[in-house]
Amino acid sequence: MGSSEPASGAARPRRGMDLTTQRAIGPAVRLLCQVRLVVLAFALVLATLDGAGWLGVFLVVLAAPFSFVPALNWDTRGRVYARNGILLAGDIVVAVVALIPLAGSPLMAVYAAATAALWGLFAGLRLGLVMAVPLCLFQVTAFEPSWRGFVTGFSGATLTAVMTWTGTMLGRRLRKQATITAELAATREHRAVLAERLRLARDLHDTVAGDLAGLSLATRGLADRLAREGASPSTIDVARGLSDAVQTAHRHTRSALGELRDESRGVTGPVTDIARRWTERTGIPLDVTVRAGADEIIGPGRARHIRAVVTELLENIRKHSGASRVDVLVTTTGPAAELLVTDDGRGLPDEVPATSGYGLRGIRERAALCGGDVIWAPAPGGGTSVRVFLPAEPEGLPGDPADDASGVVSHQLPRVPSGVRGPTAEVA
Repeated sequence: MGSSEPASGAARPRRGMDLTTQRAIGPAVRLLCQVRLVVLAFALVLATLDGAGWLGVFLVVLAAPFSFVPALNWDTRGRVYARNGILLAGDIVVAVVALIPLAGSPLMAVYAAATAALWGLFAGLRLGLVMAVPLCLFQVTAFEPSWRGFVTGFSGATLTAVMTWTGTMLGRRLRKQATITAELAATREHRAVLAERLRLARDLHDTVAGDLAGLSLATRGLADRLAREGASPSTIDVARGLSDAVQTAHRHTRSALGELRDESRGVTGPVTDIARRWTERTGIPLDVTVRAGADEIIGPGRARHIRAVVTELLENIRKHSGASRVDVLVTTTGPAAELLVTDDGRGLPDEVPATSGYGLRGIRERAALCGGDVIWAPAPGGGTSVRVFLPAEPEGLPGDPADDASGVVSHQLPRVPSGVRGPTAEVA
């Protein structure tokens, strides 16, 4: 039923600036854009006082949107600006044009330095330096051909290059700080979730599980007693049906306890066991394929989500699909994990509503918690294909508290209702 394969799965490259970086450098981007807007305001005043005419005013007005718009909506559109080559090239041209009304003024070096720092912030050192070359050349040639003009222009060009490096270093520090903050938040959330799961497991074990274990013994004893005392067959059937129902509820409770405590580890073995038990219960063939080495690549948190998602999807298939065959594929793309569950059943509606059952909603929530996504689509040849993508797990997450001695829940003896004797047994 289960197998491992070296298939790498579909590649999902993550290009350009990510959302964490966009948010991390956002305040610095807005500050530098505001500095450029202030310099442009002074340039507009200078152009008006010096009688530069409409050309100077037009150049300043042309450059203003390239600072005003990013300062206004960087948090929502920053990644678009950072990876759009046309916008970057346009900013280079406009930055050089904006220096024309400022030629010979100290404000020229200020505008060029702020622009270079901005480019280094989101483009990196190499690309930032390449983009800053036109600014440096303009400053070197903007002053009168004298010793003082050469020194002033060269100093401005040097300042521009230095500010490119400064912006790059600032961007790296802000990214690192944002990453550490996100990892700490994920660690705290991880600990809180695990602690809550253990609390629920203890409460469930100490109350519902114990009561159901006692009821299971009592109903079995009741059915046996009715049979010994010669009760009618219909009464005995009712008692045995009640006993079977209580035992089923007890098994389901124990299964939920196992999921809450999550004592299993890895992907290959647990997913194969889930599939085997599901096939034994439903009689539907199920093939599991896990990429070789997935247990070492996929982190414990992501593995836990994969096991829970597989369980929920198989239960959903059993209830609603009418499938005659199911395939489960677990692959990895770098440190990220991808789960594909396909069946040949009746399929889903054209669009899975956001208000669908708690099971499907729980799958969406698990993927969103990891920063991933879920895609429902028609399977080739009929049926349904569900693809779940989970990005790499942050490093340094704490171990499961279930591993600690303090997290061990002691087994209790089932509570048998008074007045009813059942067969002598010990229930784990």
